[in-house]
Amino acid sequence: MMKILIIKPSGLGDIVQALPVLTGLKRRFPAAKIDWVVTDTFKEILEGHPCLRKVILYPRKRWTSPARIPEIWRWGKRLRAEKYDITIDLQGLFRSALMTWAANSPRRIGLASAREGSRAAYNEFVADTAISAAERYLTCLEHLDIPVQPLDFQLKARAPLPEALTDLGPYIVLHPYSKWRTKLWPWRYYQELVDSMPEAKFVVVGEGPWFPLDAPGRLVDLRGKLALGSLVTVLDRAKSVLSPDSGPAHIAGALGRPVLVLFGATDWRKTKPSGARVLIHTHALFCSPCLKRTCWRDTPVECMSLLTPLKIRTLLVSLAS
Repeated sequence: MMKILIIKPSGLGDIVQALPVLTGLKRRFPAAKIDWVVTDTFKEILEGHPCLRKVILYPRKRWTSPARIPEIWRWGKRLRAEKYDITIDLQGLFRSALMTWAANSPRRIGLASAREGSRAAYNEFVADTAISAAERYLTCLEHLDIPVQPLDFQLKARAPLPEALTDLGPYIVLHPYSKWRTKLWPWRYYQELVDSMPEAKFVVVGEGPWFPLDAPGRLVDLRGKLALGSLVTVLDRAKSVLSPDSGPAHIAGALGRPVLVLFGATDWRKTKPSGARVLIHTHALFCSPCLKRTCWRDTPVECMSLLTPLKIRTLLVSLAS
């Protein structure tokens, strides 16, 4: 029986974009045992997936100390003992290449765009020249002569809906956070948007700096209160979702929810969430996409501030209709 290992430890949006590789492999090899190496932070996005035999956790934060080398060595030995027939490294970095080397599969497949010397661990290379991340990952299926079909994530919500939302009724999810400052929509705009939609109810999610956002009786603030599995459920039940370029936007797209994604510093052609009901909104300037975490202009992050709440309101209404 064939055994396949997928190595894609992070980040959240990239893991979601790589799910069609998993479903494509299972479609072609239905009896195969497929495992996935993922950072323990993101395990809930994969646990229980119908195409996976098991999720192998990579405790990235704990393994930053040299004192953990014996533990890392034992982990690698267990990986090798599985005797995988194929290992597919979709991360393409030094640490994922070490995992590929540890697995020691007869076929070690990596992306041609891999960095940090990771190509040395592979014996087969995928010419991932496509623009978008999802399309680049799917070239792995083409490399294995597996027909590429419409994106199939098979991502499902498994956690119960938070009790605070049981009587709320239809709601719009606002996810205002991202690791890059230059990806953020001005936080004052969220209150303006909520005020401009008095008939709507909202749920705010995410992890990041707190800023005031209030609408008595029609806004539930769950920031910092949701595990990843619960976040998936909240997104899955949403009437629509508003987010900058971020992991939750990718989850919402994969779940088939209407999601409006705001782009500024990053290139939507490369990192657009996949999904039939994904809408991109951007305001192109001469400097965008700059792909920078810090804005050097006199008017900081103007590419995002020009996306007005009035326009966002119109797009959200049309998206959910």
